[in-house]
Amino acid sequence: MELLDNHQWQAGANSSHTGGDLSSVIDRVLIIAYRKKKKESQRRFWARFGVTQSRGSRFESGAEIPPPVSILLGLYFNKTISDGDLGRAERVLRRTDTPTLSPGQ
Repeated sequence: MELLDNHQWQAGANSSHTGGDLSSVIDRVLIIAYRKKKKESQRRFWARFGVTQSRGSRFESGAEIPPPVSILLGLYFNKTISDGDLGRAERVLRRTDTPTLSPGQ
């Protein structure tokens, strides 16, 4: 994330030339540069945000990043959440023994 030390994550702050797109060209370039600097595949990088390789590739090509993913990316690049935080959250969500709450609980 050192790559982003001199750049602030700008998801939602800028709109690209396509209108209400939450990802700016700079954000897309920073994501790609960060991923490549860390020598991570698209599959590995995007999986930490719950995104498939295919969808991540579309984001990197300029497709709009949905607000929940954009929020996670912003928190990640601003060092508010870490890989460990994302991994723990994923494990909790994937646990099959997690009890579900019924209405009123």
